[in-house]
Amino acid sequence: MALGKIDHIDFTVEDLEKAEEYFTKKLGFKLLRRTYEGKAIELTSPAGDFSLDLRQGSEELYKAERERPGWPYHFYHIAFKVDDMNKELEELKSKGVSVGGGAPKFNPIEAPKFNPITGRTYANVPDADGRYWIQLSEAKKVG
Repeated sequence: MALGKIDHIDFTVEDLEKAEEYFTKKLGFKLLRRTYEGKAIELTSPAGDFSLDLRQGSEELYKAERERPGWPYHFYHIAFKVDDMNKELEELKSKGVSVGGGAPKFNPIEAPKFNPITGRTYANVPDADGRYWIQLSEAKKVG
């Protein structure tokens, strides 16, 4: 198993504009890109070693969060960098880890999946309690 450094941490926020201003103007994060038709932003940490993905929350999402006992309010997922997605998934499967369908019900991801917006290939695996997922993230190879 070769999980790398943290790739990104994903949160929902009540006011995306306010959160962007706070993280960029007060904490020194840099705006990397706007995604999902402006309903999310990706920020790079001041040290440049991980991203913070913030997405505009909705009443539907907050309702789903409140209805899941033990679900961490506003926390979406944490993602770790991997060099070889297929190798990591095979190793996890060999250890009995559910890949894809074992993630929380309201965001089942069949793994791996490429996101053309971020250039990442990702797969979700559940945490030990099945409350949230841990994402494996492989950056698109250039060249």
